Amino acid sequence: MSLFKVRNWWKTQCPTIEPAYDSFSLHCARLCIEEGEKDSLVVGSHSGQLCIYRPSGGTNLPDLDAEDDEQGSANGSANELAENVFQHADVILEVQLPLPVLGVSSGKFTTTNKTDPRLQLAVLHPMKLCIYQLVTVDGLADHGDHTRLVTLYDHALSKPAFSLCHGPFGGVKGRDFLCVQHMDGSLRFFEQDGISYERTLATDRFIPAPLHYVPRVDCFVTVAPSWVLECYRYQDVAEALETLRRHDPIWALCIGEYALDLQVHQISNTESVIVILGENNLLCVSDTGKVRFIKKLDYSPVCFHSFVTGWYWEPGARLMLAVVSESGSLLLYESDQIIWSAQLGHVPVAIGRANVAGLPGALVTLGPTGALAVGYLGSEPQLFRVPALNLAPFEIARCQKELLELEREIRAGVDPSDASIANAAAERDVQLEVAIQGEPVPCTEQQVTGLLSSSEMCQLSVTVRVEPKLEMLQLTVATDQAIGCSKDAFLFRDVAAHSTERFDVWLYPAVPSLPASRTATVYCSYTSKQGITRVLERSVLLPVRLFLKPAQPSKEAQHKLTLTVVPPPAQHTAGSVLGRLFPEFAPEGSSASALALQPVAGGGDGRKVTIVAAKSTNRFRVQSDELGLMALVLECLIGRLQGRESVGHATEQDEAAGRKDHSSRVQVTIGGVPSVSGLIRSLQVHCDLRKAVKQLENDLEIATGQMRLFERRFVVKLQERSLRALDGILMLLKRNHTAVAKVCLQIKTMRQKLKLAQIDLTAILRLFHLCYSHAANAPGGKYFEHLTALLTHSVLDSTEQSYEEMMLPVVRFLHQTGPLKNSTEQSEGTPFDEEFFYTAKQTDRDPVDLSAHSQLLQGQLQRLLGRVNDRITTGTTARTSGSGSGRNSVDFEDQPLPEAHNEEAEEEEEENEKGQNEEANRPTDGSAGVEEFAQLSATASEWVNYEKMSDLPL
Repeated sequence: MSLFKVRNWWKTQCPTIEPAYDSFSLHCARLCIEEGEKDSLVVGSHSGQLCIYRPSGGTNLPDLDAEDDEQGSANGSANELAENVFQHADVILEVQLPLPVLGVSSGKFTTTNKTDPRLQLAVLHPMKLCIYQLVTVDGLADHGDHTRLVTLYDHALSKPAFSLCHGPFGGVKGRDFLCVQHMDGSLRFFEQDGISYERTLATDRFIPAPLHYVPRVDCFVTVAPSWVLECYRYQDVAEALETLRRHDPIWALCIGEYALDLQVHQISNTESVIVILGENNLLCVSDTGKVRFIKKLDYSPVCFHSFVTGWYWEPGARLMLAVVSESGSLLLYESDQIIWSAQLGHVPVAIGRANVAGLPGALVTLGPTGALAVGYLGSEPQLFRVPALNLAPFEIARCQKELLELEREIRAGVDPSDASIANAAAERDVQLEVAIQGEPVPCTEQQVTGLLSSSEMCQLSVTVRVEPKLEMLQLTVATDQAIGCSKDAFLFRDVAAHSTERFDVWLYPAVPSLPASRTATVYCSYTSKQGITRVLERSVLLPVRLFLKPAQPSKEAQHKLTLTVVPPPAQHTAGSVLGRLFPEFAPEGSSASALALQPVAGGGDGRKVTIVAAKSTNRFRVQSDELGLMALVLECLIGRLQGRESVGHATEQDEAAGRKDHSSRVQVTIGGVPSVSGLIRSLQVHCDLRKAVKQLENDLEIATGQMRLFERRFVVKLQERSLRALDGILMLLKRNHTAVAKVCLQIKTMRQKLKLAQIDLTAILRLFHLCYSHAANAPGGKYFEHLTALLTHSVLDSTEQSYEEMMLPVVRFLHQTGPLKNSTEQSEGTPFDEEFFYTAKQTDRDPVDLSAHSQLLQGQLQRLLGRVNDRITTGTTARTSGSGSGRNSVDFEDQPLPEAHNEEAEEEEEENEKGQNEEANRPTDGSAGVEEFAQLSATASEWVNYEKMSDLPL
């Protein structure tokens, strides 16, 4: 921000108030309509408006061009310039043309009368070039003279135009020719005798760039799409026969960036300069191709204007450059030295310099919406004044009253019923149906078939019915990281009303690992013609066959979870309960009490999950050596026990109300929680892989830097023609290229391992979430809800932060606040974690220490989950010990029952005792079903008693 500001001297608004102006829309020149006139401001817009202004500067302002004998009065008048009010007489011409105006220029474009000093206007349209003459008609009344625009001639263009330049091509005297640059880079020349011809420059032209004529050397300068400044001689370009003259540029200079604008000035009798405004640099090149200076810009330029103070044949002539930045600052340079800086009132798209009445050398700016202003550089700074401090006493009661009033106003303005109405309207406007079509088929995706040869894929069908006309509609398919999708996004614009579309995508396992969930969610976001945006969501369960296949059950496993179902599932004589729950894996009529499932991909390494059903069929055990494999199987088992999923088929989760009722009647309780050590090990593996990827990325950056250094040295040796040194450089290049390729391959492999670690960690977190959600006496409240919500998120690492860095504040909050905290641990440990503040810091030189965040997250998460597990285990142990049976894994024995007990008689006695004690022992809270289940479990296990527990007889 500059200390000074550009003072407004005159301003107006062009007729078109839309953003229809660019850097070619402003032209400042003396049209020589009358004797002794000043410069006129010609403005053309893309809407076709052509306006010519001549600011009068008022009637009482002195002419600063005239010399004043009294120096003091002259200085006083110069310092007291005030802003002039726009007058109607300032408008010379205002006309609406039938075509958009791309550029305006003035010159001697006719040969009628060489003694006529008047200039003509050349207006460039997209497909036409028109030459106009300004004619002044004497007024017969008090309103004065007026000006008309007379068309002299026009030229039709065969291709869309981009820019226009003029000059005395070929060194002619007293005449100006025109050159139009088309969008494809070709040039069209127009001479006054009606001769026109088209030429194409030597190099390829895909992006048009500014084109200017250099009168001193009779050449054209432009910037090629390869960011090279090229200079072409007019005689070479105008030559029709290619065999006579060459069409290559006479010199070329690489500027390394796109040129925003380009201007040409003659600064002496023997030299002209070309000033180029790039995206990051300001360059000045002589007409012979030599660089005079390069100015590195620390801001983003928008437009610029260059001019020469004094006459070029005088030794005191100076080249001045005025550059406007995107923040609205005007920076004035003398060659490459900045001499002034001021702040503009708005950010213009075009800037010029004009000599107007009463203010020579005025700055003319044109805004994107047609705000035309004439100003000058102010010499008086506008200092910022600190406002007076409000020393009134702070009244808590008054502030609290104001806060209550604001909350009451917000509450009155928000209607909670609008959400339900909006959701119902969204369901009526767009109907979204998602379903799995047919059975899984062998996968045909190329990136999967080589890695997972035996994988299958299923077809997901999405049907959208649109009632009103929509501006935009987008469909997104969201799945787990381990699930691939043939196309996950569809975008449509201007959707017709009452239309129906169906889209089919293929889902398949993408990596040799089990996903945390097999739910595929389809999001439909649409925007109506009124600009209202709504989002719909539908979910569907993928078939289990895509990810699991049967295997040989195992007797022992490291991790075990016990599920209890109330009421127990109905048994059929045709087969076991597992055969009814998983008919796609168990043969028809099978009576096995155990079922093992392993991943379809990578199942040969022994990883499996075993499901064992107890004799009473109200208890199930899920066991495995890896926690990451248990989440998908456990979720599928719970869903099929509660009836939320059709057996053997994948349907929408909440498809019918009957299944919701059945799911609410069936209670599935998980006894116990997996050990937190497995989660901590997975977090540590993820952290180690993340650090390895970071280290490999740093190695790749160093290797590529060395590669660039060797390439530069190779170019230098090549220019010096030092052939002996080329052998050493070539050897270094080959070795460095091999090192870069090796590091790239290592990064690719390590990122794949990191992705597998993320999937495994997500599955373990999902497993803990299922265990906590179905625990018998899990702690309630919003803090426990926050904890379970934390365990459902997918593990993703951003480029700036790892998963540990993002989750650490949440776990720290749950660990130190709420009912899950432990006051004794707060006094023993350090609550502020000094290691985090001293180790896990980021500076310009030292990167973030990932291990510090991971260690803090592991420690706090272990203590937090340990407290929750202790509460769950304590409640389960208390209920089990109260029954007096010590029910354990004995119910899963596959041995015949002892004959000492009469099962039918005992069940009748148990039902009678339960009916007598039911009213007395019925709890008042919502845990009635759980207590009934505890009593049923206790009584059902009393008739089974063994001296020694044995392994599963599988």
